Amino acid sequence: MEKVWAWLETNALVVTGAVFAFTISILSRKDGSIIDRLSGAVLCSLFSTGLFYGITAIFPNCPQEAAVAIGSFVGFYGVDEVKKLVLIRIKSFLGTGSKTRK
Repeated sequence: MEKVWAWLETNALVVTGAVFAFTISILSRKDGSIIDRLSGAVLCSLFSTGLFYGITAIFPNCPQEAAVAIGSFVGFYGVDEVKKLVLIRIKSFLGTGSKTRK
């Protein structure tokens, strides 16, 4: 358990950003089922965390606070775009896209 607490202490900024992204995503989405809102919130926090590590790896001089803000912003708005792309792919795979069936 000590290793978990040590990891949380060293990554407190990232964890805080992911929790905030999750919370804001849950509270801001009023439409859809609870499963839809929870999955969007989880994706938002994962995007936020992944982008944080990507930004800090590519731009090591970037302040970590800025990387968290950028990751959260892109994560919040990126979830809707990824959802659209996934639905388009699923519909085209199943053959229920914009084509009309006869």
